[in-house]
Amino acid sequence: MRAKYKDVAADLARDIRSGTLKPGDRLPTHRELAHRHGLSLGTATKVFSEMEAMGLTIGEVGRGTFVRMNADARAMEFSYETPGEAVVDFSKNHLVLPEQDGIFQTAIAKVLADPGCDVLDYRNNPGSEYDRLTAWRWLNEDRDTPIDSHEAITICSGGQHALMLALMATCRPGQVVAVERLTYPMVRLACEMLRLDVVEVDADSEGIIPESFTRLCQKHDVSALFSIPNVQNPTSTTLPMERRSEIVNIAKSNDVMVIEDDAYGFLLEQPPTSFAELAPDRTLYIRTLSKSWAPGLRVCYLVSPKSYRDAVDRAQRASVWMNAPLMASVASEIIASGQYKAVVHAKRKEVFKRQAILRRVLDGMEVVTGPQSMHVLLPLPTNARNDWLVEVLAEANVLVSPASQFAAKGERSGLQNGLRLCIGAPRDRATMERALITLRTVAEASQNKRSWR
Repeated sequence: MRAKYKDVAADLARDIRSGTLKPGDRLPTHRELAHRHGLSLGTATKVFSEMEAMGLTIGEVGRGTFVRMNADARAMEFSYETPGEAVVDFSKNHLVLPEQDGIFQTAIAKVLADPGCDVLDYRNNPGSEYDRLTAWRWLNEDRDTPIDSHEAITICSGGQHALMLALMATCRPGQVVAVERLTYPMVRLACEMLRLDVVEVDADSEGIIPESFTRLCQKHDVSALFSIPNVQNPTSTTLPMERRSEIVNIAKSNDVMVIEDDAYGFLLEQPPTSFAELAPDRTLYIRTLSKSWAPGLRVCYLVSPKSYRDAVDRAQRASVWMNAPLMASVASEIIASGQYKAVVHAKRKEVFKRQAILRRVLDGMEVVTGPQSMHVLLPLPTNARNDWLVEVLAEANVLVSPASQFAAKGERSGLQNGLRLCIGAPRDRATMERALITLRTVAEASQNKRSWR
């Protein structure tokens, strides 16, 4: 027999689906709902938790609980989807909130309604003056040392494109790029395509170890260091200020450029000072909207030192000529309207809540993550076969990534076995929790076997 709070949640979802409750409508208070349905206050709280976990409502402190944008579509999913049948994909790292669809549609409509709309025309290679100025003002909001000019900014077609431009501008075939042993896997592919050699710098629970970087520079003629200093993918480490300063000094002493990928800094309320602020003449700074907003908004801002702007511009012309004007204008509208900031704030709260579920469900298991991270590493026994466990979980409709995918040297790295999860990807917290329970069940059943195949 289904718990009563689930019946009440189902009734509310039905009202949303039918249009009786519309986006923006305020729900009854906990006390009102309890009185209306004969529930205790504790049970009424469960109703609100269920609605929020389904992505149908959002609570605002001091104001109440409201129906989210596009909640009617989510209510339809809740009504007709059989729990457990859908595949839960922990392999892709993104988090898109239900209300973002409506915000995106409104932004597009506003851009297209502008009498001066030029989204079907050619624009300057780095982007339009307005879009670059919007990005410049926005990026400077969080900086102690501001970017000197909007002319430092190139609007790219996503973070991967910005990474390619940065590597093309700073390195030549045969030169050496230093990366952490576990890192964003596409940097390895980018270096391979550009015929660059990759060397590994050691890291620990706080990130890159400066002494290892020094030894690497003494052994190799390193041209660039690629780093994700904030909530690193996949280890979740945030590099402390002392190490950032040491790494900058080492880079200066050895004439190494720093490529700083700040894809996940938005998860931190107050991120540490960036490499780009500590050494603006030696850092190419990447700020993508793929993780903080949505992967389909292919917009990323690349901030380059003055001496590298011509090289970045040439690389832009040689690759895509210019970022898609519609996407750049929509990104500017979302940022200028304040909607970007509101969504990021909501995502921080959502990640924190998902982390609490993760810690509860996987209690007792070795987990490498952080309270503000969307990444989770699960180390496995040395005799475990990643590929076999990945296949078993896939058969149970749970997709995960082997940790070896994030190794700078690929399968040749000899890294400890492990899995990487992205807890932002499941459509709601209830779905994520069911998938984590499945993962734990499969992992424990496998560990009880005499062999890991």
